[in-house]
Amino acid sequence: MTDSTTEGLGARNRARLMLWAAMAAPGAVLVVLGLAHVKLPYTNLTGLLAGLFLALTLLVTPLQRIVGPLPWLKSRRRYLGVASFGYMVLHLAVWLAKANLQNVLQSFTRPEILLGWLAGAIMLPLAVTSFDGAVRALGRRWKALHRWVYPMAVLVLGHWLWAGDWKRTGIATAVIVIALELWRYSQFRGRATR
Repeated sequence: MTDSTTEGLGARNRARLMLWAAMAAPGAVLVVLGLAHVKLPYTNLTGLLAGLFLALTLLVTPLQRIVGPLPWLKSRRRYLGVASFGYMVLHLAVWLAKANLQNVLQSFTRPEILLGWLAGAIMLPLAVTSFDGAVRALGRRWKALHRWVYPMAVLVLGHWLWAGDWKRTGIATAVIVIALELWRYSQFRGRATR
């Protein structure tokens, strides 16, 4: 490799690391505050972050339809999805830290919590197949698998509105995502019928 190629790879790696650090920063702050015993609604905050990163993931394609190609953002969409998964895991860990075995068992009979369990179960295979090797190995099946993000998002929204705080934030986020996805779908249908 030439020096300019090596420098280019170094710059890309630094940019990627900075993006991951920026996405992890809110979680790191919450962990530090939690370890310092600062009283905050950690379960709701981590759930909020998971939901917002999921919404950002879903908004990449509609945004490209509106403003034109966004290659930098498109190539990092999977990072946003993995960040959403990371915050979901943190959300679950915070909830489990407060729960006992009876709470966990009862959660499977509570529809508002069951929606979260189901969303997490769908999110797990999406997260573990979000690296380049999995994309290559799965080929066309990768896209089919990752379309499960849409039913998962519905489950997340149901969990957010039924079990969480910040219902207005959940509704506003859902309205934006749903409106842009419907607009995207109408654009796709319009092109298909021409």
